[in-house]
Amino acid sequence: MRILVIADPETCLAFSLAGIESVPVHNADEASRALEDAGRDSDVGLVLIAERLARTIRDKVDRAVYTNNQPLVVEIPDTAGPLPDRPSAREMMVSIMGR
Repeated sequence: MRILVIADPETCLAFSLAGIESVPVHNADEASRALEDAGRDSDVGLVLIAERLARTIRDKVDRAVYTNNQPLVVEIPDTAGPLPDRPSAREMMVSIMGR
């Protein structure tokens, strides 16, 4: 299974330097196409998508998260940092685990 990052070019560059495949996008249309392509590729097991991009295609991200078994889609901060109104990964894990 492959990991794929869908994000702005700067965030993609950071992941690419770590050897993680990425798809740099510049707008919502490109992000939507990249997410759809990832969903059709049975080799992709995890999609990391930048929060700011995910916000622009919220309906498609939510559909991928809640209705598809694969790939797993996780929103991540981009190089500008996390969105202020989003819970941190730690906060989400605590709420999932009920502690």
